[in-house]
Amino acid sequence: MSRASEETEIDARIAALIDLDQIVEDTCDLIAGMGENPGGTEGETVRRLLAICERIGADTELQEIAPGRPNLLAGLGPKDGPAILFLGHSDVVPAGEGWHADPFAPRVLDGEIIGRGSTDMKGGLAAVLAAMAAVHELSPELRLELLCTVDEEDRALGVQAWLADHPPREYLACVVAEPTDLEIVVGCRGAANLNLEVFGGSAHAGRPEDGASSIYGASRIVELVRGFHAEARAGERDALLGTATWNVGTLVGGTGTSMVPRLTELTIDRRTMPGEDAWEILDHLLIAARADIAGSGIPNAERIEVRGTVDMVMPGFRTDEDAPIVRIAARSLTEQQGMPAKITGWTAACEGGFIARHNGTPTIILGPGDINTQAHQPDERVSIEHIGIAARAYASIALGIAQR
Repeated sequence: MSRASEETEIDARIAALIDLDQIVEDTCDLIAGMGENPGGTEGETVRRLLAICERIGADTELQEIAPGRPNLLAGLGPKDGPAILFLGHSDVVPAGEGWHADPFAPRVLDGEIIGRGSTDMKGGLAAVLAAMAAVHELSPELRLELLCTVDEEDRALGVQAWLADHPPREYLACVVAEPTDLEIVVGCRGAANLNLEVFGGSAHAGRPEDGASSIYGASRIVELVRGFHAEARAGERDALLGTATWNVGTLVGGTGTSMVPRLTELTIDRRTMPGEDAWEILDHLLIAARADIAGSGIPNAERIEVRGTVDMVMPGFRTDEDAPIVRIAARSLTEQQGMPAKITGWTAACEGGFIARHNGTPTIILGPGDINTQAHQPDERVSIEHIGIAARAYASIALGIAQR
């Protein structure tokens, strides 16, 4: 039998083992588990994941990093065998306003599942577990694992805690089930959260020249960041990842209208390119900010002090487009969709970079739904057809990698 015929036969066996109705039911159940972050915990979602794991016969390991916030590792197959890793997260962003119905009462309408987390990423988690069960039926000697972390949507505390307690392990491949509109993402930028504090001197607003305004100092930093962003965007572009970006996310300062503000705090999002170091970026920003404020003409500028910390770093990653995981994923998606699969980079960041860095694992991001047009929005939704394609692709990737 030719290799193409073998692949076609395997695809048919995978399709026969994956129950799309069950995946839809599991997705809806996970949506109902909520898990808003910040503002909630992921414990109920993980409890529902454990029920699915029990149904498919998976072994499980929990790591509680805070009350009601457990990381979950689910596995099928011998623990000492060659392993494929799937990566996901149990938290969702806050539902917010603008929904046409309860965001955590999932609805199935016109071939889509609607609810907070449907795309990001309860649909992906349900598809992964279905794929793992199908592959285990066909190749029980293959180790399949799902690492589902908490706190991905905020500071990535879950994945960092897991890796801190687990030494590097050799995985054959890692698939991050984030929503990519079924495109194969082979690289993404990293992300760094920078926290800055600007200290000035209080004074009565009737005599502002007696004080040193931290808000005026912070405004200079905002302009610096805007300039850095424009400079980065005008520079050389990576064909896959684009450029670095800067964004001021929050600016909080002052205690009253009649007072010169003593303290102003800024948070800054900096998307990093391969090889960039968050602490070096922070040092460069602090040096530039202090010099700019000193020469700004702000009254008593010499009394203004700027301090900064790196609050969170999420590493990026890049996988060779010729790597087996990419080629196998492309073949499966092309066969299923009747058009060439798209291989691309991602402007967002994800936890796949932690796995690639910690384990040296070939990593891709692939999942149902679109992060730009569906995730983090009112009436978040995911296509049922997408979920089925993703589940079959996950199974094909695992089997294809293992059989090489």
